[in-house]
Amino acid sequence: YAFGKFDDSNSDEETTIRAGIYNGDTLIYKTEINCDKGRWENTILNRFSKYERILSGKIDTNLTSCKSGDPFDLIFKVNNYHAMSWIFNAQPLQYGVREFAKPLQIPKMYQKNGRTVFVTTRPGVRRPAVRVSSKYNAYSATKFILKATGRAKFDRFVFGQCNAWPKGMENQCQNVRSWVHARSKANLTETSLEDNLKENPLDTNITRGLGVYGNNRVVHNPVCLTEKYFNWLQATVHPDQGIPKDDRNMRSVRSYCCCTDMRTGQVYENNPEKHCEFLFVCENEKKSCWEAYDREIGREVQEELEGLANGEQIVEEEEEEEEIDEMNDSSSCTRA
Repeated sequence: YAFGKFDDSNSDEETTIRAGIYNGDTLIYKTEINCDKGRWENTILNRFSKYERILSGKIDTNLTSCKSGDPFDLIFKVNNYHAMSWIFNAQPLQYGVREFAKPLQIPKMYQKNGRTVFVTTRPGVRRPAVRVSSKYNAYSATKFILKATGRAKFDRFVFGQCNAWPKGMENQCQNVRSWVHARSKANLTETSLEDNLKENPLDTNITRGLGVYGNNRVVHNPVCLTEKYFNWLQATVHPDQGIPKDDRNMRSVRSYCCCTDMRTGQVYENNPEKHCEFLFVCENEKKSCWEAYDREIGREVQEELEGLANGEQIVEEEEEEEEIDEMNDSSSCTRA
């Protein structure tokens, strides 16, 4: 993740954001976003040692204004040797989808007509179509280079298999959740958006998501206690290579569960070794994370809930009084 902001500086240079991975000084894959031209393009060094533009398109002005004071973010995701992707301000810098049958690491079996049937593939898997056929693959990268010119300025860099979001979003859990969701693999329709809102009433600003081009699965979105505060136990935190892929204990989702700071959403005490476990361990041990529960926040939330309940009671009493007044008015009109 790279974060930054556009300023109001006067510069003869074009406003551009560039990022790429390299093997030494040799390009593997890079992107360049040009605000002045309103376009982006992705380039590789191919196996013939020639620079080759493999993707290009227009900047989505609904997502990026390039105006002074507006923030920007750039995410680079590596799926495998030749599958890499860029996401700029929740806009995927790629297009096209491929569909295939994916081999299962652990074959499944079931009984059919008295016979045991083994399933070794999962059909209908959808992934981005682009294959980054560069001279060197992603796992040979030794360097990541960022450069901003003109009014674009970087101010933060985050790396690792994790979810990150802009700084300064403390006590804004629902805004963080919406930010992460907009860059996720969610692929919501009008119907599923309505269903999600019924299940999660605070998700009023949730978007459709990026589908196959997204950065993370929806299950790894932050979970909020209220609009301001994070739940003190995040049960499905994005996994890394520390979680085995073929462990039969992984009955549901390959994830960590972590005790969480209720104000920032970060791992409690910034100590994942102490406060994070494999999800199946949390389930077996019924982990509660009460050490991360903030009693001050708990009292605040309880008072708000009691205030809402009292407010609803007052509204109901006022409505009853209005109904009585209307009955009295209508009865007097009838007599007249």
